[in-house]
Amino acid sequence: GGRPAAVGHSVPAAEAAASLRWARRLLGLAGAVSGPAERITFVDDHLSDLLVLQDESLARALSARWLRPLDDLTPRQSERLEVTLLAWLESGGAPEAARTLNVHPQTVRYRLRQIEKLFGPAMREPHSRFELELALRSRRLMARARLLRSRAHGSARALGAAVHPLGAAGRAARVNGL
Repeated sequence: GGRPAAVGHSVPAAEAAASLRWARRLLGLAGAVSGPAERITFVDDHLSDLLVLQDESLARALSARWLRPLDDLTPRQSERLEVTLLAWLESGGAPEAARTLNVHPQTVRYRLRQIEKLFGPAMREPHSRFELELALRSRRLMARARLLRSRAHGSARALGAAVHPLGAAGRAARVNGL
């Protein structure tokens, strides 16, 4: 039970409003940047997430630019390669990424060869790898935030429907997701 809370970072009194603003922003993103079971989240633990999501339209543009090579793949292929690439970028190697993904290291190496064919020499350039990681992280965070918003909206719709029944047509529409 209880309501979720966000704790701002420690700042001089003159910057208290900024700390409160970031705590409120984190509270709005809490389920996206932390597990749903976490009732208290701390701004200091999510500074990079807050920075990445500070301007979602810019984050979308970064993702669109860097992840364009995945556009021609099926959603399943794209997801698998995105997850593999992010695990590799975060961990620094195929064996570590394999442990994170719970797959064989050779599976990661195979996927990395596919990724290298798609992304070319960018995979060897530190700045490009950094931007790829930012693009992947921001896409993941924005997807989680959208999912949480849609769930919250769905719960509110369901609550509204329970309070204001619409008869058989309304029930059918709700069942069919309309």
